[in-house]
Amino acid sequence: MNRLACLLVLIVVAVLTGCSVAIIHPPSAAAFMEKSEDAFLTNVSFSAYWGENLNKKNGLYVAEGVKEVERSERWKEDWYYVDMEWLVQFQGSLQRNIGYFKYGFGIDFATPYVQAGFVSDYLGVMGWSNLCLWQLEKVEHAYFQWGGGISLIELLPIGDNFRIGLTQHLSRNAREGIITQYSGAWPRDFDRAAPVFYDEIGGGAYVSFIPFGKTRVGIEFRYGRDLTYKYVESKSGDGDVVRDINRYSLIVSFISR
Repeated sequence: MNRLACLLVLIVVAVLTGCSVAIIHPPSAAAFMEKSEDAFLTNVSFSAYWGENLNKKNGLYVAEGVKEVERSERWKEDWYYVDMEWLVQFQGSLQRNIGYFKYGFGIDFATPYVQAGFVSDYLGVMGWSNLCLWQLEKVEHAYFQWGGGISLIELLPIGDNFRIGLTQHLSRNAREGIITQYSGAWPRDFDRAAPVFYDEIGGGAYVSFIPFGKTRVGIEFRYGRDLTYKYVESKSGDGDVVRDINRYSLIVSFISR
């Protein structure tokens, strides 16, 4: 119960601080496949991302069929949009089994989310969803601010300690973005979140083992193809070069009862 109370406090603090409460990525597959019926299982994950991302200076993301938000000229004069994609993320969760059914809840940096699904010795189906059902500030498109997805997980235990697995997922993720207002020479009001949602399909693989004590360590590699946006790079003399957006992630999880 102490772990549950701490996680609830973190969620409330994150919401009240004004951070983006819509950012969401697929949770750890290694943690979800770990069974825990007698008590809540605790998972802490750290993720690193690379591939095509918004931190490149000579390109931009474009999407066909996405309705842009209409902004007044006054808004364009007073406000500044910061489009970014963080390369490091943190997740924490509490999970528990009831037979083959598993449920849990956690935070993806500052985003509260819930997860549920089916877990057996060799197969798992994991679903997850953020809790953001209201309209946040948007620049590129304005519609329902939901993010979540579903993942199929295959597990092969090797002895009592070592496990390997494969994952496939279809999800609607959200990446970082904020707007700020200028006041003279200095920006202010950094507390307005403007996350950008995108659909993704992908897969990956993971291993998990217990190196010491009762804490299990999961190491997961994941690939995702952005189905919503394309990366456009302008080159002089050659015109625009349009590329698919591929993201790669490495997730390290620490799982304990």
